[in-house]
Amino acid sequence: MKKPAYMTVEEMREHPEWIEAEEEEGGTRFRGTTTPELAFKYFSDKNGRILECGPHRGAFTKLLIKHGYSDIHAVDFYDGLMGVDRQKVDFRMVDMNTEKLSYPDNYFSGVTAWGIGEHMENPYLFMREVHRVLKPGGVVIFALPNVAHIMSRLVFLKRATFPRWSVLNNHIAIFTRDIIQKTFLRSFDLVETVYTRPGIQYLFFHHFDRFLPANEWFGNYVVYIMKKR
Repeated sequence: MKKPAYMTVEEMREHPEWIEAEEEEGGTRFRGTTTPELAFKYFSDKNGRILECGPHRGAFTKLLIKHGYSDIHAVDFYDGLMGVDRQKVDFRMVDMNTEKLSYPDNYFSGVTAWGIGEHMENPYLFMREVHRVLKPGGVVIFALPNVAHIMSRLVFLKRATFPRWSVLNNHIAIFTRDIIQKTFLRSFDLVETVYTRPGIQYLFFHHFDRFLPANEWFGNYVVYIMKKR
């Protein structure tokens, strides 16, 4: 069977060799939506219980351990953690599209979801579960490709499709600001919106990336920091 552009949970578990292997701090997934300094800013209590959703190979998990966080939990569709001290991480394999998170209510002080929402078939069930397991006042960091980027706008105008959600990649869920507002912000307060990695990754335009601002028009990724009411 040929590797499909979008893999179901069953396909990921059956064909782990299809899953992207690169995951060091310089890897494409880590350099994408992962913004460790935001986690360190909002998860100031290193004894607080932290849940990482979608750790993939574990680059961010290793950073949490390195920076002294002592109560780390992680869930993913498949077990891909590599080079992580399992004694320091409670890892559980969960289909976050269909299954509840196997934790009690009001359990975590912080949750991260670095670039997994756009891959999910049911991100709304997932976020309801994140809300359930967070303590009141707890923070979730939800990072995504920026659909409002200028190239998304221009390509949609011409082709009626978004380049970051093309038939050739594995992104299937799109979150505009209005979708975030009328779904997730029913239950969370928006603390901060951060745009990261400014650039235009097309043709010769990438040579000008260093001159571009990290905002809605040019940030390749957007991070929503939300607090449970």
